[in-house]
Amino acid sequence: MKNDVKRFLRIAALLILAAFVFSGCAGDPDTIDDSPNLGLDNQLSPEAEDLVQRGISSHDRGDYQAAITYYKQAMALAPDHPVIYYEMAFSYISLDDSQTALELADKGLNSAITRNYTEVIPTLCDLKGSALDNLGRNEEAIEVYLTAINQYGASSTLLYYNLGVSYYRVNKHTEAAEALRQGLLLNPNHASSNFLLGKLCMEEGKKTQAFYALCYFLLLEPNTDRSGTSYNTVFHMLQQEGTEAIGVTNNGTFTASDIVISIAFTLDEVNVRKSDVEKTRAKLYYVFTNLEEQKNSGKINRSAGDELWWDFYAPFFYRIAKSDYFDTFCRYISLTADPEADNWIENGRDEIEGFFTWLNDYPAGK
Repeated sequence: MKNDVKRFLRIAALLILAAFVFSGCAGDPDTIDDSPNLGLDNQLSPEAEDLVQRGISSHDRGDYQAAITYYKQAMALAPDHPVIYYEMAFSYISLDDSQTALELADKGLNSAITRNYTEVIPTLCDLKGSALDNLGRNEEAIEVYLTAINQYGASSTLLYYNLGVSYYRVNKHTEAAEALRQGLLLNPNHASSNFLLGKLCMEEGKKTQAFYALCYFLLLEPNTDRSGTSYNTVFHMLQQEGTEAIGVTNNGTFTASDIVISIAFTLDEVNVRKSDVEKTRAKLYYVFTNLEEQKNSGKINRSAGDELWWDFYAPFFYRIAKSDYFDTFCRYISLTADPEADNWIENGRDEIEGFFTWLNDYPAGK
C-alpha cells in the first residue's frame, strides 16, 4: 500500500501543474524541473542521434555509466559536439564526479561558442555552475550563472534556482531571494524553489513570505522529509504565543499580514471546544483570507518585487480557502503530521482527485 500511496501522491502533484493559467505568472507550467531542450535537429547524424537518445534513456533509468558509454560512442561519430558534451557532463555530475563534469562543460562551451550554437550555451553554463558549486567554488558558480542570464539571455526556473542556491551558500540572502523569486515568476511549480525561498524568508524574519512559499511547497510535495520540516514551521508560526509573537519587525507591505500570523493563536480561545485539527484549519483560513482582503482594500502600497505574493500566492490560497475543498487542502498539506494519512489517501482518492481537478478547471477571475 505504501508504494501505491506514494505513486498516487506523485500523480496528484502532477495534476496541479495545469492549474496556473489564472495566476498572472508568466512561463510554461508543463514541467516541474525545467528539463533543458537542447535540440538535436540537423545537428547530428541519425546514428549519432540514436546513440545520444540511448544515453539519455539510460541516464533517466539511473544507469549513468551506460549513458556515458553511449555518449562516447556518439562523440566518435560527431567529435567535439557541444550537445554530447552536455549530456556526458550531466551523467558525470549525477555520479558525483563534478570535476570531470566541469571539464566536459568547459569543452562543450568552447565548442558551442566556436560553432555558434548559442541555444546550447545557457544550459552548459547552468551545468558548469552546478559543478563549480558542488566543488565549493560558489562565487565562480554565481558568475557563470549570471553570464548565462545577462550575456546570453537565459531564463529558466532551474537556472535561477541554482543561482539562488549559490547565493545562499555564500550568505548573500537578498540576492538569493531575488533569484528564487525571478525563477518562480517563470514557473511557480518548482518545489525546491518554493522550499528554499520559504526557508530563506523564515531566516530573515519575513513571516508572510515564508508562510505562503512553504504552504505552496507542501501542496507540491506533501510527503517527504522536508515536507515534515516545512509543515512544522508553518504550524509553529500559528502556535506562537505571548508578546514576542506579536512584536513583529517592519516587513514593508507585509507587516500587517505578519501581525495576523502572529496573533492567529488567539483563535484557539474562540475555538476552545474544537479539535486541534479544526483549530489549525481556522487559523489557516484566517491567514489565507486576510492577505487577499488587504490587497483588495486598496490601502496597501505595494512594493516592487512583491508581485509573487500579491498576484500569485494571495489570490491562489484565498480561492482555496473560499472553496468547498479547503478541508481537503488542509489535510493534504499536513500528511506528514497525520497518523491516518495512508488510510485517507487510499480511501479518499475521489476527494483528492476532485480537489486537483477543481484546481485545474477553475475559471480565471472567479
